[in-house]
Amino acid sequence: MQFKDAAYEILKEAGKPLHYNEITDKALQRKKLETSGKTPHATMGALLYTDTLDDDSRFQREGRGKFALKHSSLTDIEQQIKASEVTTREQLRNHLLQMPPQKFEELIRALLEVMGFEQTETTPYSNDKGIDVKGMLRTNQLTPVKVGIQAKRWKKNVPSKDVRDLRGSLSSTGEQGIMITPKDYTADAKLEAHAENKIPITLINGDRLVGLLFEYKLGIKEEQHTVYSIDSEYWREAFGVSFEESRKTPIRKPKKTKISFPIALQSQHRGETYTANLLSIEGVVSFGGKEYPTPTTAAKVIVTDWKEVNGWDFWRYLNPSTGKWEKIGKLR
Repeated sequence: MQFKDAAYEILKEAGKPLHYNEITDKALQRKKLETSGKTPHATMGALLYTDTLDDDSRFQREGRGKFALKHSSLTDIEQQIKASEVTTREQLRNHLLQMPPQKFEELIRALLEVMGFEQTETTPYSNDKGIDVKGMLRTNQLTPVKVGIQAKRWKKNVPSKDVRDLRGSLSSTGEQGIMITPKDYTADAKLEAHAENKIPITLINGDRLVGLLFEYKLGIKEEQHTVYSIDSEYWREAFGVSFEESRKTPIRKPKKTKISFPIALQSQHRGETYTANLLSIEGVVSFGGKEYPTPTTAAKVIVTDWKEVNGWDFWRYLNPSTGKWEKIGKLR
């Protein structure tokens, strides 16, 4: 993760302001932050200080050197939608890591096509160090750009040696090199990709790949639902009635809000945050790309050091009525 993304995850887990040194330490310990710099603490502090100057910053200052997440102004429904998107992105990332390498190459070719590349093709599948996918992009009618792509469906970070191998596989006709992996790259690999006096190699890691799949709607579908809300301004201007005050009148008990499935779930165990989806009121849970018949069976995949675990207490959902994460047992 990048510095600010790592800080966001650490502060979200902590639920309270932290000094940027502590944020950096936790991010490094939990391997949420990868950096080749020698002063990560100073870098984190500088980036957070600068970011808080923007109106749309996710962070706010909480005293000398301390930062917290800015209080969200999102509605309950918007928060659920955001949580659902985060869960979907993580599920997609895990799915990419499980794909057979040959199928991963076919996915990259399909992505090139929806992005506007022409003459795309996958080379014969083998375990050599060659190019896996080829294509051509016409930025204008006069200068088409040929690209050679190596698709690394690895579960570990790609080292610098593979970047050099890809560069050596490129033709001498101006072919550009791109490497794509659902994981990430080592610090040395990132330096090698932009080494002076060498052909630059574009590196696309898992986060960026998932972003492209979302952007071009490849394997991703959007679901739209109609949501109704009170037009408070209309009632106030047309009839001089404040809806906020009138709904305090105990005329009748409001109906319980109906929640649609899937519901984004979250849980923490030994300092790690896990996300899943509740697919039905019966308790079917989707976690790590698999479906489990009960919340408990899904929880046991994580909690291997306890004799017993109650999944209905282990997993939590964002209650739209309270804005808090609560045990999913309350849904039954």
